[in-house]
Amino acid sequence: MSAPAPLTADHDVADFDCGVPALNDWLKRRAFRNESRFSRTYVVAAGNRVVAYVCISAGSVERAAAPGRLRRNAPDKVPVSIIGRLAVDKRHAGRGLGADMLADALRRIAFAARSIGIGAVLVQAKDENAKLFYLRCAEFLEYPEESRTLFLPIETVVAAFG
Repeated sequence: MSAPAPLTADHDVADFDCGVPALNDWLKRRAFRNESRFSRTYVVAAGNRVVAYVCISAGSVERAAAPGRLRRNAPDKVPVSIIGRLAVDKRHAGRGLGADMLADALRRIAFAARSIGIGAVLVQAKDENAKLFYLRCAEFLEYPEESRTLFLPIETVVAAFG
C-alpha cells in the first residue's frame, strides 16, 4: 500500500466501499471536483485502487461556538482546519489505516499552521462511532458537550506533529 498522497485522476475510486453510502458517494462523485478549490483529499492506495481517504479544508467558526480555551483572545471568527471526511474501505478495516490517515492529516495541518493562522482542527463526526474514533485517537474537545462537534486546539496538533 502507498503512503498517503494527494488524490489524482490516476486513482481508482469505483470500488471503494467503507459501508457508509454518503462517504462512498462523496469520494466517487465530489472529491475530484472539490480538489481544485474547496478541499484536498489524501488517499492510501493498493496499486491505484483507493483503500482509505481523508479530506481537509479551511473554514471558520463563530467565537461563541468554540470551546472556552479557544475563545480566549480569538477573533470573531476563529480560523479552523476542517477534517471533513475520513473513511477506510471495509476490506482494509481494522488495520489502523483510519488512525494513520488522521495522523497524516494532522501532520499536514501542523505544517500549514507554520504559514497561516489556525486556531483548531474541527470535526463534525458523522455518528457516535466516528466520534469515539476521534476521541480515542487524539485529545479532541467535545463542544458543546454531548454533541458530535469536536475541536482539537492547534497547540496540541503542533506539539504532537509540528
